[in-house]
Amino acid sequence: MNYQQYFKHCITTKASFLCTGVDPDSNKIPSGFSRNVRGIYDFVHEIIEVTAEFTAAYKFNLAFFERWGWRGLQVMEKLLSEVPADILLVADAKRGDIGNSSKFYARALLEELPFHAATVSPYLGSDSIRPFIENDKKGAFVLCVTSNASGRELQEHGGEKPLYLKAAEIVEHLNSKGNLGLVMGATKPEQLTGVRNMFPELPFLIPGIGTQGGGVETAVRVCRECGLGLINVSRGILYPTEGRFPDNVYEVAKNYNRLFTNEDCL
Repeated sequence: MNYQQYFKHCITTKASFLCTGVDPDSNKIPSGFSRNVRGIYDFVHEIIEVTAEFTAAYKFNLAFFERWGWRGLQVMEKLLSEVPADILLVADAKRGDIGNSSKFYARALLEELPFHAATVSPYLGSDSIRPFIENDKKGAFVLCVTSNASGRELQEHGGEKPLYLKAAEIVEHLNSKGNLGLVMGATKPEQLTGVRNMFPELPFLIPGIGTQGGGVETAVRVCRECGLGLINVSRGILYPTEGRFPDNVYEVAKNYNRLFTNEDCL
């Protein structure tokens, strides 16, 4: 299967657009886990055990592993090897550099590590994106409208044609293999809807649901309209405010799976 086919297969298998964000913060993990890299491994191992049946994708935020140096990367590689089949693996790395450097970033994430896709910054133009999509079995999500408030400082610059629309245009132009998508924050529903209307076939990776307060209804609708998309929940699944771990994580993941149902799969 190429990337687009595998992406669709993962969503169809779980009948849901749920993406579980893997952001293991040693200051937030439950009591009973050590506050070191071993505790990070044990915690994420449990998360995968109880959420795998519900999630179409895992988005590993590399910052939470790189923070531990080579030991963190070693732990991440082990965890990736433990993820069951039929789950898309996304490297939330936000890479983006000149062509030759981007080529090695892409090799690291999509060849040496078993990620199927990576998040990419478009600030250096198309040269920073192309190396991630040369292989039609791999893909990328390009930052367009991010969920954080200060993203507006650059993304909405440009008046009638803001910078984020230019980023989306570049992605559409490069998407000849169907292995590109956009990162679109759920905290900005007007832009989320507007970009979907302008680019109806591009898959979205949608962060900002849960702790950040993004709207669920709009996120689900724009994914259903395309048929391909991921709605990411990180802290809302990893660190539930009620219940006992890991039963509370299981219940929250199950509820998000139902909330983000892909009706075409029912």
